[in-house]
Amino acid sequence: MIKTIELRNFRNHQSFFLNFEKPFVYLGGKNGSGKTSILESIYFIATTKSHRTSDEKELIKKNEPFSIVKIKTDQYRFEVVLSKNGKRASIDGLEKRRLSDFIGTLKVVMFSAEDLELIKGAPSNRRQFLDLEWMQLNKQYLKRLNQYKNVLKQRNSLLKRLKIEDDWLFLNILGEQLYEIGVELIAERKKFIEMLNEFLKESYISFSNHKVEIIYEPDVDEKQFKKHLSSMQKQDIVYQNTTAGPHRDDFLIKFNGNPAKNYASQGEQRLIVIALKLALLKIIEKETNEKAILLLDDVLSELDLEKQQMFLKHLPKEHQLIMSSALPLDEEHIQYVVLDKEINANVKI
Repeated sequence: MIKTIELRNFRNHQSFFLNFEKPFVYLGGKNGSGKTSILESIYFIATTKSHRTSDEKELIKKNEPFSIVKIKTDQYRFEVVLSKNGKRASIDGLEKRRLSDFIGTLKVVMFSAEDLELIKGAPSNRRQFLDLEWMQLNKQYLKRLNQYKNVLKQRNSLLKRLKIEDDWLFLNILGEQLYEIGVELIAERKKFIEMLNEFLKESYISFSNHKVEIIYEPDVDEKQFKKHLSSMQKQDIVYQNTTAGPHRDDFLIKFNGNPAKNYASQGEQRLIVIALKLALLKIIEKETNEKAILLLDDVLSELDLEKQQMFLKHLPKEHQLIMSSALPLDEEHIQYVVLDKEINANVKI
């Protein structure tokens, strides 16, 4: 459980400190007041990534040389210092030179509006979701994913220089390496999707009578991948790119048997993604025997009053919850924070 958070030059927060006194914290206030940035900072220190931008320099307050995020939990002290030259991450004052030794120690699950891209966005959004969520729980998967990306980069670089009449020996060696790692990634992703599917159905039934399902859509299966790498070299040389493999994987979310992006309303899509995040909480607990922190950014918008009440009723009260919204919360809650002013209410959710 997070006890305190301290920000310096993070987004629009020049200096921010918050003491978490209760398991549920509701961040209220107008749009643009920095609520999302607080949640983003927690997600950033857990994953070393932002859910809003791939350019980490955007996290540093304008005209400032660096940004600092500090979080103290009931077990550890986390700190990430971000500058234009990179980032340094430490736990209990000890720097972790390999981010793989840092990622996954603080376990969080976050919902934000950007997550709706899991339904209606590009396959790259869904692959990033698969990789980021599973690598926090599986260090071996993170290692193999990095190895795959390195070999893929080498192979694509070679393909850009290679001609049809050249010797393919090194290309074939890289293909064999890519295959060995790639089939492991496919197997791990299949395993993760199966778990996710099971818990998604359990979570979603609390919100709706509709049926949802996740279908893993690997670009190629094991046999197809091997065949491509051993017999389709000419095609890859022409395209100067590895045109098949788990780097092109996808998954489909179905709503009553049809693609959710076409058949589910905006409100239903939001509920599906919320249920997906609640499913992640259950997977984390199953795999680690730990309860992750749930971050909810503007989760109530686009839900009618009935669905808002239903959602609040089924929030997992055994987890620490940090939620932001520009909407007033009529439900009873524990710790209410507006910008720099904090109001505590000794009532239950």
